[in-house]
Amino acid sequence: MTYRKIPLFFLCLLAAACASQTSPEDAQMAGALCAQGKTLLASHKYSDARDIYLSATMRDSRNARAWNGLGVASDLLGKRDEAVSAYKHAIDLAPHDLTATNNLAHLYIETGKADEAVHLLEPYANDSSATPTMRQNLETARKAAQVNETATSEVYADIGSYPTEGMAQGHMAEIRKLLDDKDVVLVITPEVKTGGGIPVFTIKATGRSPQSICEDLNAKAFPCVPVGK
Repeated sequence: MTYRKIPLFFLCLLAAACASQTSPEDAQMAGALCAQGKTLLASHKYSDARDIYLSATMRDSRNARAWNGLGVASDLLGKRDEAVSAYKHAIDLAPHDLTATNNLAHLYIETGKADEAVHLLEPYANDSSATPTMRQNLETARKAAQVNETATSEVYADIGSYPTEGMAQGHMAEIRKLLDDKDVVLVITPEVKTGGGIPVFTIKATGRSPQSICEDLNAKAFPCVPVGK
């Protein structure tokens, strides 16, 4: 008989679900582990940080800080599904601490789910506890959501299509650095460009004229095609 190996992350979720009480010693240890995880993140040791935050959540399953840290580390490692689950767990545990809410919204924006980011941040649009970063993310999400709704019929810059969402995200990060323009909104749109074809992931940009966006990118040897007038 063979057994499927259960990923460490889901073992952690199982442990959290089963835990009913946390001893003072475990709570204290979880706090210390969170501090260690933060140091590892600052040193760009994301895999080590993820392991530390996993340990913290198993020590104290109700430590929202540990779940948020786990989300950050997982996100930086490209483990997006894990990051979403960890952020949601942190939000459930500490809904008034908006750190995880903002982190999850940013992840949604980066993965082309601007509508979900808007839904997450909109309730805090006029909240005094919202940070400037949250307000900026909300504005970015609103613009990106509008692009998602109208990109097929309006003006935008087509910056290429990629076979996987991961490749598109990697190139989108490069493009953002090259443009260095906060007015430009980048989104990834899944498309099927030929009948019966395989979906591809297209990077689209708006915020200023597609011609000017493409001129900037073409000058840096990055392909870009303006769409619309």
